[in-house]
Amino acid sequence: MTKVHFDKMQISDLNDVLQLEIDNYAVPWSKGVMQDCIKAGYQCIVVKQDSIIIGYAFLMTAYDESHLLNMCINHSFQGQGLGRRLLKYLENICIYSNSKVFVLEVRESHSVAQRLYKSFGFTQVGLRKNYYKCLNGKENAIVMTKQLQVSQG
Repeated sequence: MTKVHFDKMQISDLNDVLQLEIDNYAVPWSKGVMQDCIKAGYQCIVVKQDSIIIGYAFLMTAYDESHLLNMCINHSFQGQGLGRRLLKYLENICIYSNSKVFVLEVRESHSVAQRLYKSFGFTQVGLRKNYYKCLNGKENAIVMTKQLQVSQG
């Protein structure tokens, strides 16, 4: 298993995160959107192997719901359980934040990600038509949720 650690994303990480986003998504987020997420106080996490960023996630929590806005593991590191480890790390943040539900959208065409989310306990609850931009128009998003057990601390 690849040895990695998770860190809070810093503004200084954004060039590397943006490059990873561009390398892995046909229609990437902009650096400005990423900066706005950090400035808004969202949970912005980088996955590092030594000092190299190999993944990231943007998580927004409001009231009793946490919403995974974006998540990526570099293609070269996929299939090693890192996506699952990052999801578990994010789930712990959700629980610590007293979220009762963990929400995400996933491209209808992204069956690999859908399998990961289902294996992690997410269930499909809806469909957003034409949600994602893609090179040849728009693509639907599958909405998935996972109910969380909030600690009674």
